[in-house]
Amino acid sequence: MDSDHPVNVFLTVDTEHSIGGAFLSEDAHPVGNDAMVWGRIGSTQYGIPRIMDIADTYGLPLTFFLEVLNKHYFGERESREVCEYILKRNHDVQLHLHPNYLNFALDDPRSKPYTDLIGRYNLQEQVHMLEEGRELLRAYGAPGVCAFRAGCFGANETTLEAVGRAGLLVDSSYNAAYSPYPCLIPDRGINDFAYIKGVGELPITNFRENLPFRKRLKPLDINGASGKEIAFVLGSAARTGQRNAVVILHSFSFIKPMDFQYRVIKPRNHVVRRFERICRFLAENKASFRVRTFASLRMDELPSMNSAARHSLLTMPAALSAARYCEQMKDELL
Repeated sequence: MDSDHPVNVFLTVDTEHSIGGAFLSEDAHPVGNDAMVWGRIGSTQYGIPRIMDIADTYGLPLTFFLEVLNKHYFGERESREVCEYILKRNHDVQLHLHPNYLNFALDDPRSKPYTDLIGRYNLQEQVHMLEEGRELLRAYGAPGVCAFRAGCFGANETTLEAVGRAGLLVDSSYNAAYSPYPCLIPDRGINDFAYIKGVGELPITNFRENLPFRKRLKPLDINGASGKEIAFVLGSAARTGQRNAVVILHSFSFIKPMDFQYRVIKPRNHVVRRFERICRFLAENKASFRVRTFASLRMDELPSMNSAARHSLLTMPAALSAARYCEQMKDELL
């Protein structure tokens, strides 16, 4: 592995609530912090406290993309508490938006005129949402709001222009596995840092799955890729000179809901073990990997990140993907 140019690794956690089927039934309602963020099962927390505990054990900083438009249902207290907790534990907070929460400001939310994909709105509307979200995070105490990730990865290229106009430095919405829908940014062939519409884009890192029965792109999502697969992609990035890699979790990655209202949830212990494996791998290979937050990015380093980018897509060995399928099938049966 190349220790002269370590790979920047960004461990990111989309931190959000669930609509919980509220647009489908009058008896359903959005699901808040207890299940979706704290992940409480009895006296144990499987949400962001557990995620932080593991990362802190290995001295690794995390970036939490915190959703704030949920204020239209929950009020501001829930996201403020989460933001303050993240900052108290010395991790990074950046902006995440799910515009479908705007429907709860209406008399009849189930009429649902507001889509969840920010890329469906015009430039002015997107700028307004981004500026509102940034100011909310600042009011909650977040000191360095410079990055955005769209809910459902639902940005388009207009979003990138809006990101710049809203005074943010980078976007991290592009996910090739979800393009052209719900990620509305067209295929750019990128898998490393790039400039799009004059704004820095740090896409979620993808790889090619190559099983006889399934060939597709897969993101480095802790719920969809095994610890061995993610370590294999990161190791390959270090060997081939890729400069940046983005891994994604969710605040609820470690829990398994048994119903859409999250009345009963169980721990996904195999996903907990995956994240522990990745953190240990990164900590044991500090010469090859530098775990960073989005807040650590500087405007003056972005041009060199762009010129040094390597946009390659690794094909995953079938044996690793097959092992992950077996692991996940076991989880589904339990």
